[in-house]
Order: sequence, then structure tokens, then C-alpha cells
Amino acid sequence: MNGTALVIGASVAGIRTAQALRSEGWRGRVIVVGDESHLPYDRPPLSKQMLTVRGEVRPTPLITEHEAAAREIELMLGARAVRLDSTRKQVVLEDGRELSYDQLVIATGASARPSPWGQLPRLQVLRGLDDCIGLRRALQDEDRVDHGHVVVVGAGFIGSEVAAAARALDLRVSIVDPLPAPLGRVVGPEVGGEFTRLHHRHAVETHFGSGVASVTRSADRLCVLLDDGTDLSATVVVVGIGATPNVEWLAGSGLTLGDGVLCDAEGRAVGEPDVSAVGDVACWTDLDTGIPRRVEHWTRAVEQANHVGRRLCGATLENVEQSVEYVWSDLYDWKTHIIGRPMDGSRVETVGEFDGANTKAAVLYADEQGVLRGSLTVNWPRAMLLLRKAIAQRADVRATRDLIETKLLLPRSSPGMPR
Repeated sequence: MNGTALVIGASVAGIRTAQALRSEGWRGRVIVVGDESHLPYDRPPLSKQMLTVRGEVRPTPLITEHEAAAREIELMLGARAVRLDSTRKQVVLEDGRELSYDQLVIATGASARPSPWGQLPRLQVLRGLDDCIGLRRALQDEDRVDHGHVVVVGAGFIGSEVAAAARALDLRVSIVDPLPAPLGRVVGPEVGGEFTRLHHRHAVETHFGSGVASVTRSADRLCVLLDDGTDLSATVVVVGIGATPNVEWLAGSGLTLGDGVLCDAEGRAVGEPDVSAVGDVACWTDLDTGIPRRVEHWTRAVEQANHVGRRLCGATLENVEQSVEYVWSDLYDWKTHIIGRPMDGSRVETVGEFDGANTKAAVLYADEQGVLRGSLTVNWPRAMLLLRKAIAQRADVRATRDLIETKLLLPRSSPGMPR
């Protein structure tokens, strides 16, 4: 509880770790190092309302300078960590400064996978605030004679949210993905088809099952050539093809790296008891399976941060709380929530109905034994709350479906279908 706690990364995981340390009684120094010069901010709005708002972009702060000073949290912003010497217990910054620590928490997050087609004007990725500002400027360019054509490469959450934002700005939008349906890896092809229809209902052109062969510049346009021969002429191209954990600066540190920083079930870096990792960069060992997993969820980052803060302050932790994974998204007129791990389910059952703007539905994903593993809800917050609890309790899928139909007063739904 004494000494210096050094947090590398001013993400939600890093800031919440610093706050948890103070709340739990850490009496020494708490230093947060962030590579961006901006005050720490929340990232989910970057691909949603912040792209469409007119006027000055104001990110949602994670902590203010006043709050940091009041809690004696030292913010070192615009400083990039480039090397860890775990033997000397020091972190080296890009400007040559060396920071010593008693406990180190790595919260450097993840970066957008770069464009495979190099760097071109108006070829954008979206991860941080500067990306958001640049993309927003490109989408809202009032000097364009036409309304513009936005081509989005990748139909995951980021790509789908950018497509929705661009349509809200009355831009022509095409979305490209080699999978046959958007979000297919998460929700499966059948339910993914509902998201295809959602895009079509909002006049988005889709090219699913097609990859991008090349992106080149011609005059003031970008030419996107698909592998099926389709040629799309775009004013803006947004590449949303996933993210990679920021572990490059840890090469040679002695930490075990792979898909992030490998940790035990309580967030300790393997073999380094004075080093922890939280958030998108952390690969915690799952208590149930013993398999390390990295989870890019806002709620999981917060939970890991709170847990590590408590552990470092000596709190008694009989069991590591591993709550149900949870992510939300606003797509056009759909408020969607994905709970648990739908990809672990082989049986799919639907309650409610997918009906355009009137959609109110819950999709339940169960394993072969009928144990509920995950769910998707659309425009149905009461079902979402019930399902979070049911998944945490590993409830039976049929009993859960009956409970939703009875408690939430819906007519009985059709039986499940194979994925």
C-alpha cells in the first residue's frame, strides 16, 4: 500500500485502476502515463454520436485535472513508454526519462489494425480521439460538391457504427466484408442476416462475401477494387478490421507476450508478481477453463481495474469476480446488447420478433447441454437485464426462454434453429 504505483496507459482501465488504488487506501504515489496529450476520455462515443455532432468535439472525460489533483493522481500525458526493465523495475519513456515503480500496471490498450493498403488521404482508421476528429472532418466536409461516398471495410461493431453515422449525415455508404453477414463471427450467420437487412433498410450498399483487392488514389477519389471485380469510387474509406494489443514496447522485458500480456486469473503478469495488466492489452487466465483470454469490452476493463486496485491494496479476495461479458451498440434505430459469448453456443432460439424499426427481440445461444452461453437483445432492455443474470447463473435455455415469455408478457416464440 506504500511506494509508487505506476500505471502505463490512460485508458478507462488505467484511470479506473488509479481511482481504485486511491479508494482502497494506496498511500504512496499513483502515476498514470498516457501517450496522448488529451485528458483521458471515454472511447465508445468516438464511433457513434461524436462523428455526427455539429460544432466542437467534446469527448466524455474519464477524469478531470481537478479530480486527479484532489485524489493525488499524477497525470503524465503526451508521454510514450518505449521499454520496460522489470529487473530494475523501471519504465523508460520516449524522451529518455526513467520512471521507477514498486507496482506496475500495464493498461496500454489496443490499436486499430493498420490499413493493408498503406497511407492515403481520406483513408482512415478509428481508434482514438485524433482519428475521430480526422474522420469527422472528412465526413462533414462542406466543400464537397457531391454528398460523398463512404466505403467502410469491415462490418464488425466499428464498421457498422461508422456506416450508421455516415448515413445519419446523408452520405452514400457501402460496407465491405469477406464474411457473408455482418457481425457473423459473434452472432452467427442467421442472426447476422438480420443486420444485413438493417443496413439495407437504411440504404447502405453491402458487399458481403467479398474482400478488398486494392485501394488506390485517382485525382480526388479513392478507388476500392474488390476481389470479385467490383470497383467502388469513394471520397472516404474507413478501415475497421480489428485491433491488436499494444505490447511492442514490452519486447525484451521478460514478460510472457502473445495475444496481449499473459496473466494469471487475478491479473498478475506471469512470472512477475510486481506487474499487472488490465483492459484490452491484458490476457487473463479464465478461472473456469484455465485458458488465457483477452476481452475487448469496456465493462471487463473496469472490472479488472477495480480488482487489481483492491488486490494491490491488500484486500482479501476469496474468489475473482468474473462477470458476464457485455457490449452495447447503437445502430440506426436499434439499440443492441451482446451478453456473454454467443460464439460458444451451438443452439439458437429467438424470443420476440425482428421487424424493422419495430424490432424487439432476444436471441439465446446455448451449448449442446442446453446451458445458456450468450445472448443478443435488440430494443429490449428488460430482457437484457434478465439475460445477464441468467447467463451468469448458467441457466437452462428453455427455462430462460419460458421465463422471458411469461415475465415479459410475450407470445411464445418459435423453437430454436441450428447455427
